[in-house]
Amino acid sequence: MNAADVMTTGAATARPETPLVEAAHLMVEHKISGLPVVDGNDRLVGIISEGDFLRQRSGKGPGLLEMLVNQGTADLASRRVEELMTRDTVSIAVDTPLAEIVELMNRHKVRRLPVVTQGKVVGIVSRANLLQALVRKSQAGPKRR
Repeated sequence: MNAADVMTTGAATARPETPLVEAAHLMVEHKISGLPVVDGNDRLVGIISEGDFLRQRSGKGPGLLEMLVNQGTADLASRRVEELMTRDTVSIAVDTPLAEIVELMNRHKVRRLPVVTQGKVVGIVSRANLLQALVRKSQAGPKRR
C-alpha cells in the first residue's frame, strides 16, 4: 500500500495571507488538525496545525490561543497564517509506501504529511488515515494463498 491508497483527496488548504481565525474555522468545520498552506499557484509553502496555534513563537509575540486567553479577541482578525505556519514542511508523493510514511512521521514528529504531485498538493495523509487503513485491512482478514 502507498499514499494514494490511504490519503484524503481534496484536502482543505489555506494561503499564507488567510486570517488565522478563518484557518481555525476550516479546521473545526472539517474536523481536521492541520491544513497545508499553498501559494497563489497552489504550491505547498507550509502547514498550519493545532500545535502551531498553541506554540509561542520567540520574538514573534504570543501564540493565538495565548493571546485569546490573556488579551481577548480584539487582534484576532489581523493575524495571518504566515505568522504561525511551519515553513519547512515534509511532503510525500502519491506512490510513497506506507512504511516510509510512518517512518517520516516518526522521524519528523509530525501527524500529517501533504501529498504533492509536481509541487501541488493533491491530498494529505494523517495518522487517522493510517489507522483507518489498519482497521480496513484487519476487517479484510488474512490473505489466502
